[in-house]
Amino acid sequence: MSEDINNEILKELRRSRRFNQTVWIVIAVVFLLTSIFRTRPTESAHTWSAPQRAIGQLDYERALSLVKANVAIQPNDYYGYQYLGIIYLAMGDLTNSEAEFSRAYQLYPSEENEKYLAAVRKRMASEVGFRMLSK
Repeated sequence: MSEDINNEILKELRRSRRFNQTVWIVIAVVFLLTSIFRTRPTESAHTWSAPQRAIGQLDYERALSLVKANVAIQPNDYYGYQYLGIIYLAMGDLTNSEAEFSRAYQLYPSEENEKYLAAVRKRMASEVGFRMLSK
């Protein structure tokens, strides 16, 4: 009788050990897959740090090319278009600035994007009025 109980206990321990090994393997696979496929915030921050530096150095052409490359990778992210609108505005290109802010607003109709767009359109209207007065 005692030997039967010991055998049953031994069988149960072996099943438990196999179950624990399986659980650890599943946890390891899940961890591996999430680490491979997750988006890392440092990568995202890194993609915008170079254009920020270029703008800080007033190198708008370089900033423009860097942001256009980011927009090509993420064409549905409003932030890139907003960034392009700011760069074009700094360059004095109101037409392209208005187009980029308009696209940013289409993708994400926030109050901030609406204000950018309205400000550029107001500036465009005032420059048209100024040109008419100067003629």
